[in-house]
Amino acid sequence: MNEKLWESFRIGRMELKNRFVMPPMVTRYASDDGFVTERTRNYYEARARGGAGLIIVEATYVHRQGHAFVNQLGISEDKFVPGMKELAGAIHKHGAKIAVQLHHGGREAKSTVSGLQPVAPSPLPGLAGETPREMTVEEIAETVAYFAEAALRAKKIGFDGVELHAAHGYLIDQFLSPTSNKRKDEYGGDVNNRTRFLLEVIAAVKEAVGEDYPVWCRMDGKEYGVAGITLEDAQKTARLAEDAGLAAIHVSAWGPAAPTNRATSTFVPAIIEELAEGIKKVVSIPIIAVGRITPEDGERMLKEDKADLIAVGKAMLADAEWVNKVASGKTDDINPCIICNGCRDDIRNPEVAGIRCSVNATLGREKESEIVSAAKPKNVLVIGGGPAGMEAARVAALRGHKVTLWERESRLGGQLVQAAIPPYKDRIAPMAKYLETQLQKIGVKVQNGKEATADAVAESSPDVVVVATGVRPLTPDIPGLDKSRVVEAGDVLEGKAKVGDRVAIIGGELVGCETAEFLADRGKKVTVMRRGPEMATSVGPSNRAFFLSRLLDKGVTLLREVRYNSVGPEGVNITTKDGEERTIEADTVVLAAGSVPDTALYEAVKGKISEIYSIGDCVEPRTIRDAISEGFRIGQKI
Repeated sequence: MNEKLWESFRIGRMELKNRFVMPPMVTRYASDDGFVTERTRNYYEARARGGAGLIIVEATYVHRQGHAFVNQLGISEDKFVPGMKELAGAIHKHGAKIAVQLHHGGREAKSTVSGLQPVAPSPLPGLAGETPREMTVEEIAETVAYFAEAALRAKKIGFDGVELHAAHGYLIDQFLSPTSNKRKDEYGGDVNNRTRFLLEVIAAVKEAVGEDYPVWCRMDGKEYGVAGITLEDAQKTARLAEDAGLAAIHVSAWGPAAPTNRATSTFVPAIIEELAEGIKKVVSIPIIAVGRITPEDGERMLKEDKADLIAVGKAMLADAEWVNKVASGKTDDINPCIICNGCRDDIRNPEVAGIRCSVNATLGREKESEIVSAAKPKNVLVIGGGPAGMEAARVAALRGHKVTLWERESRLGGQLVQAAIPPYKDRIAPMAKYLETQLQKIGVKVQNGKEATADAVAESSPDVVVVATGVRPLTPDIPGLDKSRVVEAGDVLEGKAKVGDRVAIIGGELVGCETAEFLADRGKKVTVMRRGPEMATSVGPSNRAFFLSRLLDKGVTLLREVRYNSVGPEGVNITTKDGEERTIEADTVVLAAGSVPDTALYEAVKGKISEIYSIGDCVEPRTIRDAISEGFRIGQKI
């Protein structure tokens, strides 16, 4: 029984109804000039309604020079107050408390966004490559004042507290880290000097808002992959910050190799827990822990006095009702985060209008995604039990339609089954299980092992047909591919094909590279080839570098810009990008050259059914996110 998670708790004068915190996560749902939008409000209100005790609004810039993201919220001027007041009111009516994270990007701010050259402790380029100007002592004092003014504005708005963003490589953290702070004056050098800016911000903020107003900070317990902040450094900073008047500390981590940057399902929680515990040992103020913490681990951490509050981030993106479902014991109804990091990739992707979620089509579209009863219930036939088909069936059934789903295979899941097999992809399996469970609970008639034909569809006399038949493998025009030693990547992953010790993989996108890692972990000598200049281009930037480095660490050979000549008894004959003809010796050739939409059934049925839809990969091979989104929208539309 998760008893402590449901106890009330206080940060200073602020009393929370439970121990669950929604941490700040950049959404980019604000207007172009930083105002709260209806979309912003609906997003946060859904999580407050979902049971969180404390909502911490995402990184909100305190001055234009620190503006780091397109569509980032602002609190630097009074013009932002009305929208922020409406946001605070929307959260409070659900019994949750609300705070705002005060943010300055420092060297991670962008001149293309702010119109100003970024500033930082030292003139070292940030992740985006833009070189900042070193701050003068006078500018440091001005920036301290910006934080204080923003905090007072937050208090007047009605926020219950403020969090200072002193983590993740932004301005305050840039002062704290020896990797970004090379100053020779009183703001650089040892930990005491590097902490000076944070302490001055705390002092100014406390003076502005009063001693009893809750002020805390988010800080890194450690920097990974660089000679930066150590746990010992962070402990010293935490003690100094507590002495300066902080009411709590929110412990995270950062750096090129930080566990929060890695798409593994097992590495992160223990590491972050260790850092939270390490900070808690040296301070007496409350500790907020974060990092893919399950309800069971959260309860244990509270009982073992390793933390006082549990922050749940991406899981609340995937399911706004996460806290309520945990409270009611309905954990099998939780739509699970698959740790794909797609939401993170969207933060810095100007091509998209705010973050999206692979498993939750309603994220950022809460109002327009309300599921309402159908005016006229219909008999709906969904053909295909992959993510698109299952989601369409789920939503249609929730709206009152009588839904039948046919799946050719003996089990549901479609490509989710294979997608969950490669290393570090096991978190996809719960998503397939969740969808299957929901179909059972809401009465969708599922028929596995059912081959759909045009005649069978006509005989069933549905009012609506949703075709979600997925894809079929693409077979490139390479002489010799008909040899017995050539197998499909999907058959390899599912254990349906025998593989020799030397393996050549044709195709270097996601499936080819994941199959390579799968085989390398089993002791195979693997070579991946592709015609294009880059490997795994469909993998998002949050995961790609780590993914490709793992392949190289495991001895996988990656050959780019090759021309395939033939497949023969010795392996695959290619011409390299340098014009050299060579044979990649292989006992087994794995085909991972992509896929094409399986449109045969749709074409056969089209025109015979008055209402018919085609969704998912049978329209165009894409991502889980596209499949879920299309399934949801069609389920709404029927």
